Amino acid sequence: MFRIVIAAAVLAAAPAHAQPSPRQGPPPGGAHERLFISPSGEPFRGEDGLAAWFSGADADHGGALTLDEFRDDALRFFKRLDTDDDAQIDGPENTVYETKIAPEITRLDFGPGGPGGGPPPGKRPLIRKIDRHAQPRTGAARFSLLNEPQPVRGADADLNQRVSRDEWAKAARRRFELLDTDQDGKLTLEALRPRLAR
Repeated sequence: MFRIVIAAAVLAAAPAHAQPSPRQGPPPGGAHERLFISPSGEPFRGEDGLAAWFSGADADHGGALTLDEFRDDALRFFKRLDTDDDAQIDGPENTVYETKIAPEITRLDFGPGGPGGGPPPGKRPLIRKIDRHAQPRTGAARFSLLNEPQPVRGADADLNQRVSRDEWAKAARRRFELLDTDQDGKLTLEALRPRLAR
């Protein structure tokens, strides 16, 4: 009986002396850098990417995004992606988007404890109630307001592996309408924040 008590005490003390296993490689820009991907797929890295995107898109600084502002912001990013300036995003340009501009959207998410997915040192992982009926978010959707895994391909309405400027503008309208849940023709930062938290 005495041996069992000593063995139990040794086992209980062992984790206190064990070295923590090293974390697998941190994501680019630091282990805890936040990423926000705008509705058109543009990445914003930093403490509050949603606010940074919103501030840039809100051209008149009126505190609300109109459809025109939302579309203009999307078309600005389209120009960045359309490197050969032929008014369409083709396969090679999409590859640059996936590998250089927003590579996080193609990485697997292992969740807490997986590669690069553990909680910060000294922090306990958050436990979230899982909704079995909710559609799981993958790709860009993990960092965005919309459940759209690949925003560039998501704008390819005719599925010809190229996104025209017209398709991009139509996708911007569709995305605006999805976000404008009260149908008042404007988006506010306060109304969008809870959507990102989900």
